[in-house]
Amino acid sequence: MILEFLLVAITQGIITKSKGELTEFTYTTSGFVCQNGYSTSKTIAFPDSFANVPKVIFVPTILDFASFSSSQFTVKLEILSVSLTNFQIKITCPSKKVNTYRLSWYAIDDSRLEVINESINDINLNPVGSKQYSIQNPNIKKATAMIHSYGINGALSITLTISELTTTYVKVNINANSNTLYLGYQVVLGTDEVISFIDEIAASNTYQSQHYPIISDSYFVASFRRLTNSGTNAFRLQYFITTTSTQIYYDCSTWGGAYPSNTMNVFWLGTTLNQEFLPMECFTVRVSKLYDRYADLKPAFQLELLEINKVLNTIGSESIVLNESIQLLTIHIYYKCPSNNTKVHSQLNRCNSCTGSNNIYNLNHYCHGSMNTINIYAKYQAQANYKELTLTRASNGVTIVQTLRNRSVSQKTVLKVEFLDI
Repeated sequence: MILEFLLVAITQGIITKSKGELTEFTYTTSGFVCQNGYSTSKTIAFPDSFANVPKVIFVPTILDFASFSSSQFTVKLEILSVSLTNFQIKITCPSKKVNTYRLSWYAIDDSRLEVINESINDINLNPVGSKQYSIQNPNIKKATAMIHSYGINGALSITLTISELTTTYVKVNINANSNTLYLGYQVVLGTDEVISFIDEIAASNTYQSQHYPIISDSYFVASFRRLTNSGTNAFRLQYFITTTSTQIYYDCSTWGGAYPSNTMNVFWLGTTLNQEFLPMECFTVRVSKLYDRYADLKPAFQLELLEINKVLNTIGSESIVLNESIQLLTIHIYYKCPSNNTKVHSQLNRCNSCTGSNNIYNLNHYCHGSMNTINIYAKYQAQANYKELTLTRASNGVTIVQTLRNRSVSQKTVLKVEFLDI
């Protein structure tokens, strides 16, 4: 049986978040005999449609695996597909029996959240000490790695640690003993508002967590970043979450044997975010027309970002990321007039909260007389975050487009200068 619940934020049939439990991977389900190469997949339907393909996170909540004493043991979980209306997940049991694998899942449509799925086969033959992954959003500030499946031939000992997080990549350290045959995990990354770490608990006995204050518009996630067990005992580990009107907590336990030592990382996963990443705004622009005696030695036109000493004077595009410390940016456009029958048309993003023609500077300047150059100096104010800009110089103008990663990914032209014949 698949339980789905807590659907919120529905607008005209479009959802932005959902969560649920998958309880069908268990011996009490007819036909589920997960051993000796058995595999099965389940398609989990969302209660309604997402506007964009969501990120899907899943964590095991009940693990009941057979004894490891006589042979190898492996359980593999993988997400096969994610669409606007459902996702498909597959379990495979190559050798010994998996009695129960219950999981909780969370689906969120927001580009401020990123999820990386990893499966490493034959890790005993090709040991992996760390893995590095590219990330899309330079404003990612937090990350966690979560074990969901493994294969072993003896004692179990696996620990995952985030060792490095930059604007372009995340690095996961993998500490797995030589008995490890297979490892499956997810890396969950988010902006400061997406992930709020609550606790990290290392335990070798059954325990109840602290009682944490409930945070609205957030999902409570408890995940394993370390798992250990002897090579002779069955592996049985479970946790149950309890919610009151003001608090939430969980009980982690085993049954019928020794408690598998583990480390749990507990965090809130934000689902309704208030921080919007906004385009840069031009708050002043100055235009000068003058005679440049050295104009013949200069390119026809060029784009210059003064604070970072960036110059673009050849045809093409280039993507850059401005540091979060840059909150004021001066942009200089230089244009060499080829004749008096030319005008420079400029559009600069002026006001994000304005509507209609008030949101841009719309300017025209003309080449005439003895003035052979036009210089535009535009000053922009920007948020204290990383700014993704694409600079493009075409044969007849320049543009700067800013990529914004909020609930969805969008592009905003913050500067467009065209050189036109009249």
